[in-house]
Amino acid sequence: MARVYTPPAMAERAAERPLPIADLAEAELAQPTIVAEPRNLTLEVYRALAHPVRLELLARIAARGPICVCHLVDDLPYPQSRISKHLASLRRAGLVSTRREGRWVYYSADLDALQVAREFIDQLERSTRAPHAADSCSP
Repeated sequence: MARVYTPPAMAERAAERPLPIADLAEAELAQPTIVAEPRNLTLEVYRALAHPVRLELLARIAARGPICVCHLVDDLPYPQSRISKHLASLRRAGLVSTRREGRWVYYSADLDALQVAREFIDQLERSTRAPHAADSCSP
């Protein structure tokens, strides 16, 4: 067993002033600040869908059901780090959900987030069919 050399002056100072032992019951613990911020789910979904790699990933996940990241890496011409980055964006937007089994992570499409996007398009379509103020303008 190797011995660690401690200079004599350092050893004497350490012996003179032992470290205080804090009582954990009295210690003030740091508290996180939790902020409930409003989120625009429609915007988050469309941002996530606005990249061709994420569209391809979502299409493969939706078509093949729960799929392991390793299969996506095998099927696509992108490095694992790029796939993981885009999967994280899809997950933050709520477009995919994950399930961990050991060291493997399986991704599934989440249809609730797609419903958010679909509802916005439906609202746009209905608004184009509604009468507009410009329809009644006289030249």
